[in-house]
This record gives sequence, C-alpha cells and structure tokens, in this order.
Amino acid sequence: MFYLVGIGLKPEHLTLEAKKAIGMCSRVFLDTYTSAYCEGSLNDLRKELGKEVIELDRKGIEEGFSLLLKEAKKSNESIALLVFGNALSATTHVQLLLDAREQGIEAEVVAGISIYNFLGAVGLDQYRFGRTCTIVAPKENYEPESFYGIIERNFENKQHSLCLLDIEAEKGKMMTVSEALGILKKIEKKKGKGILERATLIGLFALGSKKQMVKVADLTALQRSSFALFPQSLVIAAPLTEMEKEALGALHG
Repeated sequence: MFYLVGIGLKPEHLTLEAKKAIGMCSRVFLDTYTSAYCEGSLNDLRKELGKEVIELDRKGIEEGFSLLLKEAKKSNESIALLVFGNALSATTHVQLLLDAREQGIEAEVVAGISIYNFLGAVGLDQYRFGRTCTIVAPKENYEPESFYGIIERNFENKQHSLCLLDIEAEKGKMMTVSEALGILKKIEKKKGKGILERATLIGLFALGSKKQMVKVADLTALQRSSFALFPQSLVIAAPLTEMEKEALGALHG
C-alpha cells in the first residue's frame, strides 16, 4: 500500500487521518524540495509520529521513488510519502500515483491543510483566484518566464494570481517576496505590460504560523520589505471588489 499524505504547514496541522495512515507504514519518506514548514521542525514531526522520517530531494522522488514502490510491493509492506501542505498541489505527486497504478500497487491520498485554506483570511474572494504559478529563480542559461504569462492572463480575466516562490532545497534557500518582485520587474521591462503598477500587491509571509504577516503595499514599498519569515508567497490581485477593499483595509490596514 502506498500512502500519499499531506502534512500541513506545521506539525500541529497533522490530521488524525494522516497519523493513522502513517502509523500503518513500515517506511516513511518526506518530500523536502517542493516546500517547507512555516513553523516547527522535522524533529517535531518525528516526535509526533514516533517514527523515523527519511528525507528525499528532487532526484530521490522523481528518479528513485518508483524503485521504492517496487521494493514495497515485493516485501508486501506499506510506505508513505509525506508532502508539506496538501499532497496533490504538485504534478510530481500525481505522477507517483500513476506509477503506483502502473505497478499494480494500491494507493491512497490523505489531504492536508495548505496555503489555499488561508487565502480567505487574507481578505480576498477565493472564487476570484485564477491559475496558481511558481516564480522560478533564473539560473545560468535558464531564465523561465512562463509564470508571467499566467499572471498576465489572470489579470486580463480580472482574476487574482497566487504566486508561490521558488525553493532551492539543496542550497537551503527560499525566495523572498522582494526577490520575486525583482524578477517580475525585469520581465515587465521587456514586455511593457505594467501589471505590477496597476495591481494590488500582497506579500504573504509564513502564512499559517503564529507569526504570519500579510503586507498590502505598492511595488516599491513591498519590494523594500524584509521579513525573516518563510515560506513567502505573493498575491498579484486584479481590481478589487468593494468587499475586498473593505476586508483588506480592516484586516491589514
């Protein structure tokens, strides 16, 4: 049996269903490259579970997890892959379900609390969000811009964009809102769209934690913001409704 388990944004978000599923597994793995806790640590999780949790990087999941599934089937054991937030927010994890199905392995998904569960508390209408994107850090000979196209289409459709920010787990580095805005400004300079100047910009810092911060500001002010709270995300909001303006002003004014 293969369990794909969402473990939330902090150890306290672990559900009873998740604990039960993990308790039935002989080996437990954790995806460490798609996200991270906003509060608490992996050791806190281990104590809560009373089990060893083996960390896997991108290569371990994309190239090595299929072998782990085969080994589990051969030895007739159950294994779990833990994912921060909700298990099926990333297509990589959907592929693991397909791999399990192809190998004739029964699989079960356990949902978890994710950043999407907190968007309503920010003050925006959740039904007005368009497609989510991830702002990826440019590297040598690699400067993707497809995420800007998603933001542009959302804005044209009067939809808000939730922008998740790149994580370089192997370097222990998480992108900041300020860095993300710098990347978007560089793209906008080429495309001349000016969305960042017209949109309402909202920085989300360690959303879901006790120290979470939500900062509504213009481009210059938000890019100057510096908070040591992670993970960070960015909302690029389309023109606001009167209710959204009132909510943002009251909650974060």
